[in-house]
Amino acid sequence: MPTCFTVDVEDWYDGIAELGHPITPVATGPSGLESLSELLAATPAPAGSRLTLFVVGKYAAQVRGPLRELAAAGHELASHGPDHGWPPEDPSQLEDWLRRGREMVEDVAERPVVGFRSPRFDVPASMGLDKYREILARAGFSYVSDRRSVGPRSPVKELSVFRWKGLPLGGGSYQRLLPKASLKPLLQRTHQPAVVYYHSYDFGAVLPSPWSTWSPTVLKQVIGRSRIPTIFTYLLQSVGSVSCQEAAHGV
Repeated sequence: MPTCFTVDVEDWYDGIAELGHPITPVATGPSGLESLSELLAATPAPAGSRLTLFVVGKYAAQVRGPLRELAAAGHELASHGPDHGWPPEDPSQLEDWLRRGREMVEDVAERPVVGFRSPRFDVPASMGLDKYREILARAGFSYVSDRRSVGPRSPVKELSVFRWKGLPLGGGSYQRLLPKASLKPLLQRTHQPAVVYYHSYDFGAVLPSPWSTWSPTVLKQVIGRSRIPTIFTYLLQSVGSVSCQEAAHGV
């Protein structure tokens, strides 16, 4: 089965502030997308490999140039919500929130956006998964990539992030703790599309030193992160990637 390499395009400092740990940026600098483009150009991945980038709407305009370059190279742009906060609990507000996020990315991409990933894979506690999937479809999405599934009755295609024996090894934040060679055979043995995900700031954004704060949350976020581009490159050239939109057609 194919592997889908995905990148959540967001600002690390904004995301950590949403978790209740505001940190003053250590410096202004690149988003990471420029380095990602260079890495893709230098990586001898299988022909036709394409990534999917899930973009936070309010961040899209700040990285318009590199996003358009990646889209022009054939990579898919999808929605990561209009902001990196918690999805609204009210169904009508949630639908509006989802539409705004999609339209903000479409304004930059200048093409339809059909995929969605919630900022933290969360589902509003006020509704069941079936209702959530219905609202996603009404908001204009044809697929969702998260950690849950309702199966064939879902009105949107479901692409679950890769797990192995219950461990979320699809995330680059988890992969950085493992030998990279151990991941390749696991991805090659899946019976459904294997979705792996990284973050734009993994590829060159300026983050604080692991020892610059006493916050366990921040320490967990940054320690070992410099390994991720090497792991990403190794896996991409080993197994290749299709976009999530392509994979969803086969689900």
